[in-house]
Amino acid sequence: MGLGISDTSKDAVSPVIREELELQHIPRSSAQPFELQSRQSIDDEKISDTAEKVGLGDPDNSSDRDDGPASFALYSSEEEQTVLRKFDRHLVLFIALLYMLCFLDRSNIGNAKIAGMSDDLHLTSSQYEWALRSFYITYLLFEWMPILYTVLSPSTYIACCVLAWGAIASLQALATSFGSLCFLRTLLGISEAAFSPGVPIFLASFYKRDELAFRIGLFVSAAPLATSFASSLAWLITRLGQGSPIAPWRMLFLIEGFPSVLISVFAFYQIPNAPGEAKYLSKRERRVAELRLSKGRPETNREDGRGRFEWIEIWEALKDPKCYVTAAMFCSCNVAFSSLPVFLPTIINDMGYSTLSSQALSAPPYLVAFVVVLLTTFYSDKFRNRSLFICFHALLASTGYAMITVAGVFKAGPMWRYWGVYPAASGFFSVVTLLITWTINNQVRVLIILRGCQVVTRRLIAHT
Repeated sequence: MGLGISDTSKDAVSPVIREELELQHIPRSSAQPFELQSRQSIDDEKISDTAEKVGLGDPDNSSDRDDGPASFALYSSEEEQTVLRKFDRHLVLFIALLYMLCFLDRSNIGNAKIAGMSDDLHLTSSQYEWALRSFYITYLLFEWMPILYTVLSPSTYIACCVLAWGAIASLQALATSFGSLCFLRTLLGISEAAFSPGVPIFLASFYKRDELAFRIGLFVSAAPLATSFASSLAWLITRLGQGSPIAPWRMLFLIEGFPSVLISVFAFYQIPNAPGEAKYLSKRERRVAELRLSKGRPETNREDGRGRFEWIEIWEALKDPKCYVTAAMFCSCNVAFSSLPVFLPTIINDMGYSTLSSQALSAPPYLVAFVVVLLTTFYSDKFRNRSLFICFHALLASTGYAMITVAGVFKAGPMWRYWGVYPAASGFFSVVTLLITWTINNQVRVLIILRGCQVVTRRLIAHT
């Protein structure tokens, strides 16, 4: 028999079930057949129960289906792609913008150093290194905070994080001594630790496993884009600030930090708490956004999709050997990921280039890394493989650093050392992106709160 819903069947079910079936019943044309999504995108048991209530039989039983003009389908592939495109445009790109501002405010101290900050604050090399360490000390101590993504409202939480780091980053322009600079850097570490490590966990609530790497790639690739943008902007600010009553490095902190304060207002309204709450989706699209993730979605112990903190889940994360394997891998490339953006302008300056040239030459390697990360994550999702891409880019990064080292030992020209930065930056940015995705993929069937614990454990070990 066909699967069309008769009037008698409709009268026999509750209004809630009737509304659900009306949303799920989509006409199918011969030119564009719809594929039954029960095995891939929804909970089979739920469909079977609903179908039995209205006398539709077993949806997976071919004897209960015919090839007539109508079919029991939850949504079409076109509807799913429309939802994905809207999430990509409105959510992922906006989160990438936030991370670009975050990384910009974190790493612009390297540009500020060669723009005169060390001279004005009378910083020694050791004090400058401690100013960098002060950020990472608190960043490490507060990396447990991404667990709050699974407990609090993400829109409010993210907006508060953006407001906090934007205000603190701007206040660095008022630093008058080594102590005040270190104090502000420690506060900046807390605010950024609350935001960026938990974003992949948040995005995993909107995308399937084989869709996640490219979206995390868009997010993480904002880091090299921010670094290249920071170098170009630092060059412009340094050039314009040479005749200004405000020191160029103070203008740098102020101009690059204050936009985050303004963006925090938009973050509160732009970021949805769950796929079914996105304001830029229609009612039907919000329903599709939920249905496509209903099979394989991690369970939660609250109806709103967020979790309740349980200490036992911390213990479960610590017992999982995958945490330590990925943590060791993440640690090996995190040194480069965190240090190169803040030291590269100084490294190029030590090669013999002027301050302005060093600012300008810091940008191109990160633009190349931006493109490489996007291509890598796209094909990683397409071929559903993480390990081969990680191995390749780890070797690529190692080759780049070996090139820099050999050129320095044999006193080759500065351009040889500079060219080595390109494969190094492209390699480790790609590895970091895939490792984050791999960790989340491996915990796809566990509680969201447990997934957050495992991500936090990996990052804590990697940064220690």
